[in-house]
Amino acid sequence: MNTIRYATLSTLLMLCVVVAGCSHEVKPPADVMPEAQMVDFLEQAYLLEGFYAIETGYQYDTLHPEMLASYDSLLASYAITRDDFERSVRWYGNHPDIYTRVYDSVLARIDTALVKE
Repeated sequence: MNTIRYATLSTLLMLCVVVAGCSHEVKPPADVMPEAQMVDFLEQAYLLEGFYAIETGYQYDTLHPEMLASYDSLLASYAITRDDFERSVRWYGNHPDIYTRVYDSVLARIDTALVKE
């Protein structure tokens, strides 16, 4: 009887260790934009690009000076540099499950904003 209890207890303990190990969430390092900030920033960047595409015929194959200035203003409003943003994009690109979650959040926000209008 003690053997069965020991085996059951060992199995439950091992299961707890496995579940705890699997539920570990990867967090961006300190020099990478946190997920919530990345969602906010990308939402604003996509809306900005959409505005330029509609209002000025902006084409995504070239970066016009006005668009570059707008990106610089957006970066400044989040107190980040281009290097900060590029480092963040690289980190999220190396964690596609998290980047997908960020991207899905951005799209959901934009969809919600469009429905309200």
